[in-house]
Amino acid sequence: MELDERISRLAAQAKQLSGMVYRSAVPQYANTADLVTGEGSWLVGGRWNPAGVAAVYGSFTPQTAMEETLAHSRYYELPVHAAMPRTFVAIAFHLVSVLDLTDGAVRRSLPVSKKRLLECDWRAGVQAGKTPLTQQPGRAVHRAGLAGLLVPSAADLGGQNLVGFVENLQPGSTLEVVAADRLSSA
Repeated sequence: MELDERISRLAAQAKQLSGMVYRSAVPQYANTADLVTGEGSWLVGGRWNPAGVAAVYGSFTPQTAMEETLAHSRYYELPVHAAMPRTFVAIAFHLVSVLDLTDGAVRRSLPVSKKRLLECDWRAGVQAGKTPLTQQPGRAVHRAGLAGLLVPSAADLGGQNLVGFVENLQPGSTLEVVAADRLSSA
């Protein structure tokens, strides 16, 4: 069965999810005009979305957000200080339809294991011109019109991330930078 069909069946299990996530950005993009547009991920893709799909990534703890930030530098064997400076922000969210890939039953329906998702070298896949394992459910969830994915963090084992698909925000869904008035307006 094709992944899109499996995701369509799982869409009925999508849930509303509200709370707070944390993300970091280089100071140049740490402003309300850039933080929740998904433009960066639209341009280059990410672990859970291919290029051409706008996604806003956030972590459920500031610690996980920091680990996610440093993962890029570590992958390319850059010194940690090369990732700095960063601006950390909180994003209040309410998403009407989120598929939970941290749920083992959902993963078994796809079928894919948490271990395979966490070990997927998505950067190498993209560089090889392939669609990485992690981008496949992201693309299918986006095509199904769901607003987001709840996913395990590969950078902070035990941590969780939220991937919000900007183009699929249904009425009632929000992504709002907390204390946005304290950021640059550029």
